[in-house]
Amino acid sequence: MTVTSKDGHFYYKASPKDEVEPGTTCGLYLITDPERLIEIELIHVDVSCENGGLISVVDGWELNGEFFPSPEDHHLPLEQRVKSECGSHQVMSRYLSSQNAALVQYRVPRLGQGFSLRVNYVKNPQPCNILVEGTSYVYTLSNHGRRLNCSVTTLFPASISLVSLDVGFTEQRRFSRGPSSRHHLITHRSPPGEIVHNCEEKDMSDFLQIGGSSGLDTANMLVSDSVCGAAREPKTTEETIACGITTVRLVSSGRHRNWAQVSIRPAEDEDLSLANVMCPA
Repeated sequence: MTVTSKDGHFYYKASPKDEVEPGTTCGLYLITDPERLIEIELIHVDVSCENGGLISVVDGWELNGEFFPSPEDHHLPLEQRVKSECGSHQVMSRYLSSQNAALVQYRVPRLGQGFSLRVNYVKNPQPCNILVEGTSYVYTLSNHGRRLNCSVTTLFPASISLVSLDVGFTEQRRFSRGPSSRHHLITHRSPPGEIVHNCEEKDMSDFLQIGGSSGLDTANMLVSDSVCGAAREPKTTEETIACGITTVRLVSSGRHRNWAQVSIRPAEDEDLSLANVMCPA
C-alpha cells in the first residue's frame, strides 16, 4: 500500500526484489487538495489475465471492502466506479475521479510484468466529498442545490467545531394524528442564530451528521449529533470522535441549497478522554 500526492509518471514491474509475492493485491492510493480531482491515464499494461492478474482504477478509496465515498453518497453505482484492465497492450485510457481521492489497485501474477500510468491533478469547481489525511483546516460542504450527500472524512480521530451553516428549514412543519383523530400541527423551529440538534431523529429531510466509524462506509457510522438550521458562529461545543475514521456528512434532499463550514483538527489525548463518540476497538 502506497499513499501519495505526487503527480507525473508511475511505473511498476514485478521483481524478485519486491517485498510482496507475485500475485499479491497492492494499491497506489492517491490523494490531493480538497478542490482538485485526480486524472489517471493508463499508458501501458502488461499484466497476464490468468491467475487473477489485473489493474483496476477506483473512483475513490477502498479499504477492507469499504469505499470512500460510500455507495449511497456517490452519484455512480459501485460497479461503474471500478474499471479494470489486463493483457499486454498500449491502453491510453483516461479516468477522472469525482473527488480528491482515487485508487489504482493491481495484482501482477508474473515476474517481469507491470504497467505504466500518468497522474495529474485538475481543478474541481464544486467539491462535494473530501478525504483528509492529516491536517487541521476549515472545510466547506455544499450540495450546490442538488439532491446528494457530501462529506468530509478524516483518516484519524478528530475534534470538530461548527463554524457556520445553513442547512434545511429553519422551520419545518408536519402533521400528526392525535387521540381525537384530528391532525395536529407540530413545528420544529430554529431560533435566530441557533441550530437544531438531533434533526435526523426529528424527521428533518436535510441535516449535518457528525460521527465516526472503524471503516470508510458511512452506513456504519456512529452518529454523535445531526444538526440543521441557519447560524453564523453557532454556540456549540467541540465534538471529539474517537474512531479511526471521522466523518462530517451533509445529507440533502435537493429542496434546499445547503452549506456548512466545519473546523477539523486531529484529536489530542486530552480530547480523546472526553470523546463524544468512541468506536469499539
